Amino acid sequence: MNSAVFTNPALLQYWNLTRGGNKSQLSVSEVMQLGVTVKCVDIYPVQGSGVQALHLNDGYIDLNISGNLYTSFPDFINDSFGSFTEQKDISNESLSFKVSNVNQSFQALALSGELKNAQVNLWLTILNPANATVLDNSLMFSGYIDYFESVSNNEDIKNELTVYVNSIWKKLDIQQRTLAANSVHQSTHKNDAYFSLLGKINSQQTWKYKK
Repeated sequence: MNSAVFTNPALLQYWNLTRGGNKSQLSVSEVMQLGVTVKCVDIYPVQGSGVQALHLNDGYIDLNISGNLYTSFPDFINDSFGSFTEQKDISNESLSFKVSNVNQSFQALALSGELKNAQVNLWLTILNPANATVLDNSLMFSGYIDYFESVSNNEDIKNELTVYVNSIWKKLDIQQRTLAANSVHQSTHKNDAYFSLLGKINSQQTWKYKK
């Protein structure tokens, strides 16, 4: 979140008007309490799939951000989103979230596999409480769709789609001996397969030692 948000005049005025007081700076928690945040989601299908990119937001109006029109799609189930924390180590932390009231065309697209490995960007967007213009747009998560899970129940009128997303570090799940020996080497020595069999050699090698 951009630090300028905490001293934004429109947000300060709205806080002081609705909560009382005369604050000159807000905290992250206080900004979130204002009810002026929405989530924006980019879905970029794999090139050549023939599927167009999707831009959605869970608010009640369409938003134009950085040249992309984020269509209002208020059917994300908010408590299905995991919490976000900053960390110094790198790991493949996956994410899942649920969408309700899924129409048949979108459900068919999701379950057909056309969105497999599509890139997903999840943004936290802060709106001006006076006119709903965008004050800040922060990237919270980026990854690739792993798979979808659909639940439909006519008795409970339940129609939900769960999206499972790997982080951009999904490649770290590959066995390290292959990743380090082959992929990294070829990133600087294109088409040099010198290390390509190292993982296989190591897996079949028996190491002996004496105490």
